[in-house]
Amino acid sequence: MLSYLTKLGFWPFILLFTALATLLAEVFALPLNYWLTGSFFDFHLLIAAFIIPIIVGFLLFYFVAHLIRYLVTVQESLKAAEAALQSTNDRLKEAQNIAHMGFWEFDLREERLYWSDEVYRIFGLEPQEFVATFEGFLHYVHPDDREELANKYRRSIEERTDYSIVHRIIQKNGTVRYAEEHCEHSYDSEGKPVKSVGTVYDITDHVIDQEKLQRLFDLQKNIIIQTGGMRLKKANQSFLHFFGYASLDDFLKEYDCICDLFIADERFFYLGKVDGKESWVEALETLPKKERVVSIADKRQRPHAFTVSINRFDDDDYIVAFTDISETMQQQFLLQERVSRDHLTGAYSRDFFDMTIGELVENAEKKNSSLGLVMVDIDHFKRVNDTFGHDAGDKVLKHLVATMRYSIRNDDLLVRWGGEEFLLVIETESIETLRRMAEHVRQRIEQESFEVAGRVTCSFGITLYAPNEPIEQTIKRSDKALYEAKEGGRNRVVQADSN
Repeated sequence: MLSYLTKLGFWPFILLFTALATLLAEVFALPLNYWLTGSFFDFHLLIAAFIIPIIVGFLLFYFVAHLIRYLVTVQESLKAAEAALQSTNDRLKEAQNIAHMGFWEFDLREERLYWSDEVYRIFGLEPQEFVATFEGFLHYVHPDDREELANKYRRSIEERTDYSIVHRIIQKNGTVRYAEEHCEHSYDSEGKPVKSVGTVYDITDHVIDQEKLQRLFDLQKNIIIQTGGMRLKKANQSFLHFFGYASLDDFLKEYDCICDLFIADERFFYLGKVDGKESWVEALETLPKKERVVSIADKRQRPHAFTVSINRFDDDDYIVAFTDISETMQQQFLLQERVSRDHLTGAYSRDFFDMTIGELVENAEKKNSSLGLVMVDIDHFKRVNDTFGHDAGDKVLKHLVATMRYSIRNDDLLVRWGGEEFLLVIETESIETLRRMAEHVRQRIEQESFEVAGRVTCSFGITLYAPNEPIEQTIKRSDKALYEAKEGGRNRVVQADSN
């Protein structure tokens, strides 16, 4: 009716109904005129019956027209809102269907459970096939998961916390599906729970993909893991066998990450080399491939060397493979050991000094320390060889190296420079500290009794490395100080002239 009236238009409606009201007034005025005057036509009464309805009718129907227009606007707005709501509901249902995610709400006061259509579909039912209840919901949960789910729900209410859980569903046709649920609760002013609201997400396809990925992992002989850079998410059987765990859960009870087991060895990558702003995976990715090598101990505490291969799995995770190269690395270390050591005395070789001096300088600078060079030469060593023979001389060299090693720190470097000449590389605070250390070594040698040769002494030339100078310049300065010690009477420590 309202829509029909609005078709007339605003002003036509007012004029039409005003005219009808006036005509109706004139019709009623004729018998009234006759009853009052005895005549059907009284001019004044007819005029009054014409003018008054026009004025009153116009005002009345003007108001009515506005009222009708307002009611029509409200009606159209309600229809539009209803259509928009229906459209939103349809899109929500479609989104839930596409995402395999349903919504549920449980009124704890009335014990009334509401499921969205998608929840019914996830459970293998037709939408609204039965009136949802908590007991009915549990009926479709896998028997092995029911108790855990029910306990977790009740505990979350008691502890006023949200919860998430993954459980299995047995559909009406017997098919087993996997669902991930998230739930939160609301409470009244007295703190009593009044409502639980949650989502159900069908993750069956994801679980199947993960199972396929796990089977693929387990086919690999290398150790394979999935990680976000911190906590371990997946590992293969080779991983479990290497570390001696029955399951990944058992491993995660003791460690969060495989990186926690990297051995701190400067020849390998380990957590001590990671900047605090990045994960160990990100740190490894920045290294050249040949340097992506870690050392890890197996279940029998035997160290192994692994090359590490990193591949991005998705936006959050990496697939990391560890290939055991222990035999190759052991051979390489043995070769390096042969190259880096003097075969007679066991002191480091001059080649090893050339390979490592740059790193030693850099480490000292990082610690704001100085690097000291001490050139050492055995006094009258030719006399030992000439008197007792070269075999006795070799014994003196080995005995001397053992004595010097015992007199210096583990981090100090002892290099056989050539013949009876040695070089000590010592990180120190000052030239005075370096002098005291050299003097300590000199005294230990002087007090030592050498087989066949008896008493042996050494001369020392010391200096500090000057920043940015060629290392050859530092060595030359130390060698000059050693020459001065020899010229000054031997068995003494001489400091090189300052730069």
